[in-house]
Amino acid sequence: MKGSNKNIDVLLAEIVALKQELFESNSIVNAIKQGDVDALVVQKNGVPQLYSLETADYTYRLLIEKFKQGALSISNKGLILYCNDYFAKLTGLPSQVIIGTYLNEYFDNPTQFVQVTEALKYGITTHEILIKSNKNTKKFPAHISLTDLTPAVEAIGIVITDLTEKKKHEEALFRHHHELEDKINELNRTNNNLKEFIHVISHDLKEPLRKIVMHGDKIDGTYLSEMDARSMNVMKLSALRLNSLIDDLVQYSSHTAQEEHTEVDLAAIISEVMEDLEIIISDKKATIQIAKLPVIKASRVQMRQLFANLVSNAIKYSKSDATPVIQISQAGDLCTALPNQYTKFVKIQIKDNGIGMESSHLLKIFTIFQRLHAKNEYSGNGIGLAICKKIMENHSGNITVESTLNEGTTFNLYFPL
Repeated sequence: MKGSNKNIDVLLAEIVALKQELFESNSIVNAIKQGDVDALVVQKNGVPQLYSLETADYTYRLLIEKFKQGALSISNKGLILYCNDYFAKLTGLPSQVIIGTYLNEYFDNPTQFVQVTEALKYGITTHEILIKSNKNTKKFPAHISLTDLTPAVEAIGIVITDLTEKKKHEEALFRHHHELEDKINELNRTNNNLKEFIHVISHDLKEPLRKIVMHGDKIDGTYLSEMDARSMNVMKLSALRLNSLIDDLVQYSSHTAQEEHTEVDLAAIISEVMEDLEIIISDKKATIQIAKLPVIKASRVQMRQLFANLVSNAIKYSKSDATPVIQISQAGDLCTALPNQYTKFVKIQIKDNGIGMESSHLLKIFTIFQRLHAKNEYSGNGIGLAICKKIMENHSGNITVESTLNEGTTFNLYFPL
């Protein structure tokens, strides 16, 4: 009997313990249902499993603490209820010192606190302010964003972003912008001076040159000795060459400005050029072969100058024992002018069978005043191809050259679409 009573006592104790566990479980379930406890119930193989969400709250707090922005919660009157470590770092004070103080104490202008909280009522949530740090010894610009946390809690959430680096970049950009404006103004002044200089060249210098040539022609050479006549001829040729140089310089400078671009039929332009060069084409018995050419957007005046220079250049540097043949055509479909370039170009080729040039000279020919031959071999001032390069630059294009000595030269013109 005593053994039976002992077993009954054990069973009764276990029943009491189970009732206590059941009571606690029911309390937790009721708390979850009422929202008093954050938890997650997962059904796994038909068996409910309970997970507390305390870790989620911890993760949230950790995230706020690791924010690279100041995070605070304040009462409606500005009392700081919480601040993260980053805001403490910005102000140079420990967070335990900051909590319990008022936010307007950290504003450079404390009256702004009323303004930003009043603006929150009208949906204006962001502002730019100055924050005091290091016990009021320093200030820094900040972006402040407010969020009304009611009705969940009677408080305001605030995120503060330090704008110091952003302001430095803006100031640097502003400074560079002004430096660029100064450079542009200086460049404009230089261009105006160049225009005045060109005016002096084209008017004040050409007039005395014209008189030198005119009065030189009036001198009767029959009364001069052979040496004096030769000297007079040298003087006249030098004056004419200087006059030609002035004309070329003025022409070169005239292509510095952009002109209005219109639809230009290149075949029609080259026909006009051939009419202008009729005498030199006839004298050299040159043949110009024109394939089908496109219509492009360009300056009509500059296109005429471009092809006039290239065609006359091809005729000038022709072989003495061969008839000049110049072929002008569009080279294939659309292409790129440079490697790794995505802009598409129309490529026009001007190919001749002239004297050609050495590869070492190819990079020099577009430089102004650059001559590859002696003055007594070929005429010119070394400006024509420099003008061609400038015209192509004005059209956002490019000009290149390929040449083989004693075989001929090909100029490639790239016009962007």
